[in-house]
Amino acid sequence: MFRKLPPLKSLLAFAAASRSQSFSHAAKELYITQSAVSHQIKNLEEFLGHKLFYREGKVLKLSIEGQLYAQKVNQSIEQLISATQELIGQPDNVLQLGVSSTFAIHRIAPELDGLYQQHNELDIRLRMLSCSDVITALDLDVILYDHPIEHISYECIQLKKEVYYPVANAELAKKLGTYPIEWQEKTTLIDIETVDLWRDWFKEQGLELVDSNIQYFLHSILILKAVLAGQGIALLGETLISNELKSGDLVKLIDTPVVFPNDGFYFAWHKRRKNDANIRLLKNWLIGLL
Repeated sequence: MFRKLPPLKSLLAFAAASRSQSFSHAAKELYITQSAVSHQIKNLEEFLGHKLFYREGKVLKLSIEGQLYAQKVNQSIEQLISATQELIGQPDNVLQLGVSSTFAIHRIAPELDGLYQQHNELDIRLRMLSCSDVITALDLDVILYDHPIEHISYECIQLKKEVYYPVANAELAKKLGTYPIEWQEKTTLIDIETVDLWRDWFKEQGLELVDSNIQYFLHSILILKAVLAGQGIALLGETLISNELKSGDLVKLIDTPVVFPNDGFYFAWHKRRKNDANIRLLKNWLIGLL
């Protein structure tokens, strides 16, 4: 029977590489060298008689045969993991939750205590995600992200669309008024580097943006803190700052938002947990939070 199976090392290397579509990430996950991953996958391709990967420029992609095989191999490995966890008694209440860093710090972490008070059996392991992460290679149970998660190991739905408004703290808002051209003269526009939300917003209004009056930060949480401190105004997501809008700490300067295609809150769960009641519980809690 076992002669019909390729070596387990080759299957594990292929599974890891298929999830991240990167030999280097697979090597890190398996604690082996990149050349060892490449060697194992070459052996697997020879065993199967099919090419599993191809390169499009510098990008590694699964072939059609590779996609089909990856789905079956990953499902089989997940079943083995699940069977092992059941045998050794690892609790299903543990959920590895990945969330973009700003939303994790500002909205999720402060609210977790309320979730635990209602469901003290839950154990949420919160991981802050960064732009440099290959998210599907982290083997998370649940992901809340601002773009769809497209991977064979995950199912994904949109919980909510996000819209952005120009906001200032209450004191500064009283001095600014509602005319965008005057904002550039009276205060600083704060933006995140490389994103340029203000440029898109001014273009939507048919207005001219003065580049010299923009201050850039590298992280959204820094922008939020700067705006709360009255250092300027920024375009921030309504869901992110919903508490500050309710309390009056932040004020919308105008009711015209900017909406970006596909931008919102996407809930993805690993297929190995698709029938898990705790996944549904977490999803409903997040919907209430959003």
